[in-house]
Amino acid sequence: MFAHLKNNKKLLYSIMAFTVGLALILAFNLIQNLQLIIAAIKEFMAVITPVIIAFAIAYILWKPTVFVEKNLQKMTKKLMKRDLSSGASRGISLLIVVSLVVMLILLLFNTIIPPIITNLKLLVDSIPALHQTFNKYIDDISPYIQSFITEEQINEITRAITNLLSYIATQILQFGTGMITNMTGFIISVLTTIILSIYFLKDKETLTRSVYKAGQTLLTPNGLKRSQQFLKDLDAVFGGFLIAQLIAAILAGILSSLILIAIGHPFALLVGLVTGVANVIPYVGPILGAVLGGLLGLFSSLKMAILSLVLLTIYQQLDANVIQPKLLSNSVGLNPVWVLIAILIGGHYLGMLGMIVSIPSAALFQIYMTRRYNRLKAANRI
Repeated sequence: MFAHLKNNKKLLYSIMAFTVGLALILAFNLIQNLQLIIAAIKEFMAVITPVIIAFAIAYILWKPTVFVEKNLQKMTKKLMKRDLSSGASRGISLLIVVSLVVMLILLLFNTIIPPIITNLKLLVDSIPALHQTFNKYIDDISPYIQSFITEEQINEITRAITNLLSYIATQILQFGTGMITNMTGFIISVLTTIILSIYFLKDKETLTRSVYKAGQTLLTPNGLKRSQQFLKDLDAVFGGFLIAQLIAAILAGILSSLILIAIGHPFALLVGLVTGVANVIPYVGPILGAVLGGLLGLFSSLKMAILSLVLLTIYQQLDANVIQPKLLSNSVGLNPVWVLIAILIGGHYLGMLGMIVSIPSAALFQIYMTRRYNRLKAANRI
């Protein structure tokens, strides 16, 4: 057939023209209906989001569940002299893990959330007086800075900072109001996610077998083998990266809060929370924490703002150059130098998302390059 097409130039050109024309028509229709397509994608993502979140929760809780299940089996065999059925051991293990998670969440709500809410209320209540506070600080330091900055520029900086903090406070209030307004939908979504997570954990082996059967149907044996290996590598790298990032985030949040509590910062817990959450983005989280700590320190005094900024900047340097590279290099098997290079490249081309995914991507690249090198060396090709 291909030989016939090769000899029949007119038929070949006709097929090529038809293919190009069809592609152009499809592209034109896609562009015309781009808004509808985007809306359909957004609607699908809204529907599938609880499933994605449930899978993520189940992925995080899988290893703790397996750990509890193995120890439960050992304890049952030792005490009762017989094995516990797989269904019973999985169910009891899930109950233990879920109970521990619920207890941890309740502990957070009872011990950490109330002070943070108090911090937020204090921030919102203090916004109106912030402009006058800034003017006082500016009057105090104006003799030292008038040589390189004008009064109008000082006023612009003051207005910009005030507007920024007002915007943050407004967004927090709007978020809280939206949560209350959409509480019913939120509760339904949370319950759906929790139920799906439990099912994912309970029936993990059954679901894995279903996916494997689908792979056997859709892929060649070699393609299936490669896909399995890739998923194993992805699990090993991403799992280690996730644990390292979680440890780094918790450390950043706790240490930032302790530093600010030690100097009497009025918003220590709020700054620590923001730093910990933002720490998911390597190197950026501690910087945000330092800047926020300095800005919110102005509510107390200029000295507090400067001291907070200096101390948190010092910690940021420690976190960026020692803690994070060490944790991430140990978890994903990358040298700290390559961790830094990967983050720089990922951040340059894809921004914050690139900084997050660059490390596991670099680790996967290293795994496959090492395997290829070993194969070539074994075959005496290098």
